[in-house]
Amino acid sequence: MKRLLSALSGLLTMLMIIDASAYSGGPLRNVTDLSPTCAGCHSSFNKDQLRVEPEAFAAGQVKETKHYKAIDEGSGPYQQMSPADRQKLLADVKLMDELAAVTLNVPATLKPGQEAQVTVNVKGGHGPVGVFLVDNDLRFQARPVQGDGWLIVGAPKAWGSDGKEQTKWVDSRGQGLHKNLNSMIIFDQKSDLAAKKAAEGKIVWTVKAPQEPGTYTMTAAFHFGTEKWSSVGTVTTPTGQVMPRGGPGGPSSRVMFAKPVTVTVK
Repeated sequence: MKRLLSALSGLLTMLMIIDASAYSGGPLRNVTDLSPTCAGCHSSFNKDQLRVEPEAFAAGQVKETKHYKAIDEGSGPYQQMSPADRQKLLADVKLMDELAAVTLNVPATLKPGQEAQVTVNVKGGHGPVGVFLVDNDLRFQARPVQGDGWLIVGAPKAWGSDGKEQTKWVDSRGQGLHKNLNSMIIFDQKSDLAAKKAAEGKIVWTVKAPQEPGTYTMTAAFHFGTEKWSSVGTVTTPTGQVMPRGGPGGPSSRVMFAKPVTVTVK
C-alpha cells in the first residue's frame, strides 16, 4: 500500500509540474480570449482587485503575502538560496513592482456600433507578458469585453520593447480561425536591472461599441513576471528551460489592472 501511495504521489507531482510548465511564460497554447482568472498562481498587485473576496482569501493573494514573504523567510523554492541572495532577489522583485505600470486609452463617448481604437501601454516583465481587454478590474470576476457587447474588429496589434510590431501570438491561432482576440502576448520583453528600466510595450485593439445604449466599463489586465530579470532570479532545468526561481507555478508573476475607463454609448 505504501508503495502504491508513493507511486500515486509521484504521478500527481509529475502532472502538476507538466501542467504548471505549460503556463511558464504565459498560457502559450491557449490562443483564445483570456481573462485574469487563467492565472491562479500569480500574485495580485494590490488588494483592491480582490475587494469582493473574503478577507482571509484576499490577504493571501497579494504580492506582499504570497511572494515577498516566501522570499524573505526562505520557504518553498527559496529554501536553497543564501540569505544574501534572497535579499537581493527581494530587492530586485520590489524594484520591478515599483516600475511596472499599465494604462488604457479609449474614447469616453461612442455611438452604438461606432468603431474606435483602444490603446494599452504596459511597462514591466522580462520575457513574455500578457494583456487582456476585460470589463472590470476584479481578478476573479473580470471577463472579456465581448461579454458586454463589444465587438473586436480584426487582430490586435502589438509592439514590444524593441519598438517592432509583433504578430507571433495571433499567428499562433489555428488555421481558419478568427484572430479578433481580447488577448495579446508580447514576447521577448527585455528589462534592464542595471539601468532600472522596465520593458515597455503597446497593444492596439479596434473595437465596435455595443449596440445597446448605456454606460460600460473597460480595463486591461496585465500579467508580467518579476524574477527573471534578477541575476539570482532564475533556475535552469535539466532540459535547458530557464524558469523563475519561484517555479513555473509560483507566485512571482503579477496580475495588474489599468484604471478602469467608463464609456457612454448613446
